[in-house]
Amino acid sequence: MSKIKPQTLKGFRDFLPDDMRIRQKVINIFKNGFEKYSYEPLETPVLEYGEILLGKYGEEAEKLIYKFEDRGGRKVAMKYDLTVPACRVLAQYHEKIPLPFKRYQIQPVWRADNTQKGRFREFYQCDADTFGSSSMIADAEFIQMGLEILESLGFTGYEAKINNRKFIDGLTQYAGANTDQFYTICTAVDKLEKIGIDGVIEEMSLKGLDKTIINRIIEIISLQGTPEKLISDLSHILADYDAAMEGLRELESLFAYLKAAGVNTKNYRFDLSIIRGLAYYTGPVWEFVIHDGAVGSVAGCGRYDNLVGLYLGKNIPATGGSFGIERIIEIIKDRNLVSGQSTMQVLVSIFDPSLSLQAVLNASSLRREGINSLLYPDENTKLEKQLKYADKKGIRYVLIQGPEELKNNVFRLKDMKTGEQKAVTISEAITELKI
Repeated sequence: MSKIKPQTLKGFRDFLPDDMRIRQKVINIFKNGFEKYSYEPLETPVLEYGEILLGKYGEEAEKLIYKFEDRGGRKVAMKYDLTVPACRVLAQYHEKIPLPFKRYQIQPVWRADNTQKGRFREFYQCDADTFGSSSMIADAEFIQMGLEILESLGFTGYEAKINNRKFIDGLTQYAGANTDQFYTICTAVDKLEKIGIDGVIEEMSLKGLDKTIINRIIEIISLQGTPEKLISDLSHILADYDAAMEGLRELESLFAYLKAAGVNTKNYRFDLSIIRGLAYYTGPVWEFVIHDGAVGSVAGCGRYDNLVGLYLGKNIPATGGSFGIERIIEIIKDRNLVSGQSTMQVLVSIFDPSLSLQAVLNASSLRREGINSLLYPDENTKLEKQLKYADKKGIRYVLIQGPEELKNNVFRLKDMKTGEQKAVTISEAITELKI
């Protein structure tokens, strides 16, 4: 008999129980955070018509979309992110969905990307968005919520880096760049944290940008200060550029809302290098970063007021963001912030085959009290082997009831961590296991 090699495709993974427990805990924290701010759940299918996805993300991102022709000759694509499908849903069901509409999605997406630490070809995203509001309150509220979620996950050093695409439009005009050079500038500046100022200058030079344009870009993105100071300084420098001024006014409003909400100023800043490469952003853009995470940003976010209109025929303002759960989980595992320990509280052993029905009754009694109980699923296994199994599975307690214990209506509760065991009644066992 030939043997097929058991393996996963490159960029795809299996998740064993310890990993799954961590993932579930992280996902539940996100769900609780989203629902605390009244975002509602939504799911969309794996495949979309190609025209739904293509042409929405920019040239570089477009190369990463999995696309093919199905058996019916239809051109289809696997979803690249959760934002564009959500916009399709809003356009398709606009008569049923009252605005403003706040939704969240936690689903896998697929990208034909080069794999590396924290980057895979199939991975989950956590999205939350507000549709139907042009107020900066919606943007600020998302930032506030995102920072709270990172705190709930156990992180201590994190921040939101905030900029504005309208401001960036005005900045490129100020620099003297033409429309064709916009994305060259954006791509280079977006890499500032990775390659430094010299690297940004080199990349723009290699792409043929004039030295005067480069110098003006560098002059602006090198500025430092509080949001208030930067907005004030930039308003003087770029006073003649309407797009830049509109972007700065939006940022001024956004930062005012964050301050009113009592968000700690150490957890957010105006970062002139944050560009966000996707083509559909139209206003504030921001990233959440965990310091020393070694995996880059953990969320990409921003306002995209024109995207829904591509499907509906009229624009609906929208803002929100996407958290990279895979990157977050990598950091959590590296720092042991969340345990993958089994949730099974007790193993209910079967002393011998004659007591198997009694063991079933005992397990059911514990479960009715909300205690996660594993009934050993083989009545012919010796007790010693059952104890070794519990130890290997990381189950703290084993409930034992032999003929003598049954006669006296008691149990032995064995603590696998200390090796101690004591006689208890079923009510005493339940009290012990609930602690």
